[in-house]
Amino acid sequence: MNYRYLFNKFFLIISIFFLPNLIFAQTLYLKVDYFKAPSEKIGEYLYVEQDLWKPIHQERLNRGIILGWSFYQVFVGEPDVPYNYIAVNVFDDFELVDYYGLGEIVAEVYPDKNLADFYQQTRESREVVRTEIWRVDGFAGASTDNLPIGNYITKNFFDARGGTGEYSAMELDFWGGIHEVRVERQILNSWAMYSLYYPGGDSRLYTYSTVDYYDNLGDLTIGAGIDFARIAYPDRSDEELNDLFARTATSRSLFKTEIWKLLDSVGYD
Repeated sequence: MNYRYLFNKFFLIISIFFLPNLIFAQTLYLKVDYFKAPSEKIGEYLYVEQDLWKPIHQERLNRGIILGWSFYQVFVGEPDVPYNYIAVNVFDDFELVDYYGLGEIVAEVYPDKNLADFYQQTRESREVVRTEIWRVDGFAGASTDNLPIGNYITKNFFDARGGTGEYSAMELDFWGGIHEVRVERQILNSWAMYSLYYPGGDSRLYTYSTVDYYDNLGDLTIGAGIDFARIAYPDRSDEELNDLFARTATSRSLFKTEIWKLLDSVGYD
């Protein structure tokens, strides 16, 4: 019998009890819209998104439809990235993920506008590249009442379908403690793990995502290696920690990492 393997599995199961600040919120959903605005229309698009649509998102927040809205620009991405802006809406009720009550809200916010012209102006300002729905698996340094957000984020896209089957446990139970140390040392603002809810199927390029939320761009250069693991788990040997790092690597593959810059938001203090 492989007692060391069983011990490590036992460690992953019980470690959550030693991470009191790691918040698990299985009932939150993110609707993520990826947009492409051509260079000649970026000014128009930013006006549409921030000046025209932001008050609408504020009213959706006021009515309890969304918990928050955030708007990002791709700061660093692959050369052929098909989108340059991202809007994220957070929900605690999946029934509201569609454009719930949107027509009524737009009419109330802009009673003097022709709604057909308003929607046409929006459509002409950018292309919707794709939409994804993510489920929140856990937070560090955040909660359902204090959603994670930062001036810059690293968005890591992972595929766990060919892994060992323990990726979620490794991320939440092991790495969660490391991220808590980074939050406590004010390197991270917060951290979150998400699983891709829709679209489904084998054509997906990734199945999970982790996001590091930063206040300062320079903090992205501070790695999250064994030094932080030693602080998070002082009773673990370097051999045990390195084994957990190795198991994390074999539990998933990294599809890509991007840096997004926050441009605007609603519902975040």
